[in-house]
Amino acid sequence: MIRKAQDEGKLDVTGSAGRPIPGLARPYDPAWWARKWMTAERARALSTEAARSIEHALPRVLARETLPEIRQGLETLNASIEQHNGCNPDHSLPLLDVGQLIARRATRRHV
Repeated sequence: MIRKAQDEGKLDVTGSAGRPIPGLARPYDPAWWARKWMTAERARALSTEAARSIEHALPRVLARETLPEIRQGLETLNASIEQHNGCNPDHSLPLLDVGQLIARRATRRHV
């Protein structure tokens, strides 16, 4: 069954097909799992901190007077999110929908 699946290419869909196992050449580290967990926790904490920062900055940006100022502020926030996502791809944050946020603000202002 395995040989048949290999011949049909069903096992080639994995991202690491044909590549060596990462870390196999390194000496055994009995605390590997703790180091991996600590790295993941740091990354998660950085994402949480970045999300809080965006959450606190968003009302100030939307309170600006002119549409170009608001758009510039939202694009700056998106640039910081993109920078965070580049450094922390496993815990990436979604980009802000600039058009939707501006439309929602305009609706609230006219009500």
